[in-house]
Amino acid sequence: MHRSKLAAVLLAVAFPLLSFAAQNGADPIVSYFSGKQVVIKIDMPGTQKGIDLRYNNSTPMNWKEYSSRLRQFGAAIHKGDVARITTIVVKKDMIEVQLDGGGFGTFGDDTNTTVAAKVVPKSDYEKSLEQQIANTDDPDKKAQLQRDLNRERARRERQDAINQSAAQVASQIKAQQVADNRMRGGSRFNLRWSKSIPEKELSPEAIMKLLADYVDFSGLQAGRAELPPGAAPASQPVPNQPPSVSPTAQLQRGMSLNDVTNLLGQGKLLSESVGDNGLKTQVYEYLSGDRRAEVTFVEGTVVKFTIASN
Repeated sequence: MHRSKLAAVLLAVAFPLLSFAAQNGADPIVSYFSGKQVVIKIDMPGTQKGIDLRYNNSTPMNWKEYSSRLRQFGAAIHKGDVARITTIVVKKDMIEVQLDGGGFGTFGDDTNTTVAAKVVPKSDYEKSLEQQIANTDDPDKKAQLQRDLNRERARRERQDAINQSAAQVASQIKAQQVADNRMRGGSRFNLRWSKSIPEKELSPEAIMKLLADYVDFSGLQAGRAELPPGAAPASQPVPNQPPSVSPTAQLQRGMSLNDVTNLLGQGKLLSESVGDNGLKTQVYEYLSGDRRAEVTFVEGTVVKFTIASN
């Protein structure tokens, strides 16, 4: 009985949304744009928030908001890039045009950059010493027990410090992973109206006109877009020839300094510093073939690296 009531409620909620989509031309819009490639005219922030365009305002773009998102999240899609329209979502008062995945930070994306340190609890031995000290009146015995307790506490605090240092390194690695995911997660345009989408805007032609300042639709074809002047098409792999993996392509965050030395040879130390948290940061340069890698280590662990041509 409860299950049938729940189904009726869900149907009552879903039916107006389905009716809206069917009556207002959402399906033709989705089928027209989905999977197509376009050229982007503006840097797009690496977040699911994307770029909001409010068409009830005299100026759709809020440039202050746009700049803030670029500073906070970086650019996932750059001006002149070719991007694929992966999803179109038509709602009552908004049209989402999702590009290359729609932006990092949606449900299921791990955006947390903090790794908590494992706290070392008091051992049974430490608790026993505290109890014995509280229950004895013998000064000599109390002094001996206190020395034992101090050693046990120092052992626990040393382990806590080791755990804190490891957590800080892990947090830096995770922060870099989140930043990398943002750069690969795409972005989106959110076309917004205050109450409902005007019927005249619910067509592919209208949407292309609304986005004309930000997206080049001139080469819009199924599966491809014309590249901007000066951009070179991606090279095609040679059939039946397995790709060779360069040593620099095998770099990974979390590798040790010795692992990197074994992979790339002896590096050149570019800088070394100790932060307020006591962690030592080193930046090394490695030359491998026609590639140059700059690798940042924290306490001997890779947290960041960049690779460029020599």
